[in-house]
Amino acid sequence: MSYIETTSLKNSTIMMLHTDRNEIMLDPPYQRFGEIWNLEKKRLLIDSILNDYDIPKIYFHLFDRKKIAETGFTHAVIDGRQRLETIWSFLEGKFTLSPDFEFQRDSSIRLENLSYADIAKEYPRIKVQFDSFVLPVVVVSTEDEELIEDMFSRLNEAAPLNAAEKRNAYGGYVVKAIRQISNHAFFIDNVRFSNKRYQYMEVSARLLFTEYNVLIENKLYDTKKIYLDNFAKNIKKIDSNIISLCENNVSKTLELMASEFIDNDPLLLAQGNMVLYYLLFRKANEIGELNKLIRKGFFDFRQLLKNNRDAAEVSDGDSEYSYELLEYDRLSQQGTNDSSNIKERFSIISNFFKLSSNEIF
Repeated sequence: MSYIETTSLKNSTIMMLHTDRNEIMLDPPYQRFGEIWNLEKKRLLIDSILNDYDIPKIYFHLFDRKKIAETGFTHAVIDGRQRLETIWSFLEGKFTLSPDFEFQRDSSIRLENLSYADIAKEYPRIKVQFDSFVLPVVVVSTEDEELIEDMFSRLNEAAPLNAAEKRNAYGGYVVKAIRQISNHAFFIDNVRFSNKRYQYMEVSARLLFTEYNVLIENKLYDTKKIYLDNFAKNIKKIDSNIISLCENNVSKTLELMASEFIDNDPLLLAQGNMVLYYLLFRKANEIGELNKLIRKGFFDFRQLLKNNRDAAEVSDGDSEYSYELLEYDRLSQQGTNDSSNIKERFSIISNFFKLSSNEIF
């Protein structure tokens, strides 16, 4: 039976952990992205350490010999990544203390606006005290990585994790497939939106969920959070081989899309279009009409929408404009995760590209 054991890490001073930082994996699969703290929050942590306040516990996963040999790391951070990165950034001179910093042990000592190097030069004793501060590190030992992922999720239950970050902590082969898709070159090279807070994984979850439903159930469902969460959680009801097939299908379609769009493409700025474009390329490939989906056509369609909006705004009853294109505009602004929304937009845009079928199935 799988279980967890916890112990306190010996020699967990700031300087010791900084010295051993290359042996600590900061980005295991269940982690959220780092560098999401603002400067004020970073300064507050350093303030707390210098003034000898307690700080929250940091949790490490202790790797076994096999994992150490595979990764080169001895531990992975379960919780506390931002704290460690903040401390190390301060040591490396990437930010200074706040302008209103007060050293509570002796208010005559003025440390405001000083960097770590400044403190080392002007107040070496305080520098040594900072280096010797013992961080409260708890080491977690288990051979079951799903327990680690569960622990991460529990530790962050009260933290402002977004949907993609929470879903990433579930574990299982559905989540692993989502992670794999999010690393596709299409996201790294072509899309215009950033990957802050796991946005590539959020879109990847929608694509995998959509592929599964179209391929297996011949149906389109809403790609809202509740459906994506259930999809990721209910792995007992989903064959892992089917997920592998769906992952492979998604990757192949993304390759088709990557070959048509350019790097950092302005046409791929809106996440709300990703499922729609995916289905469009999927269908065109299925019916042998990929040649109709050219990048210029997407620009032409966008210009057509704009011209139609302009015509509708100045219409005196005589100007001609398309109600269908106005509806596409409306649908693009709200409810883009609704299956009915996706179906209607798909019908309109597939007609524009003159596909022989404007049906998803």
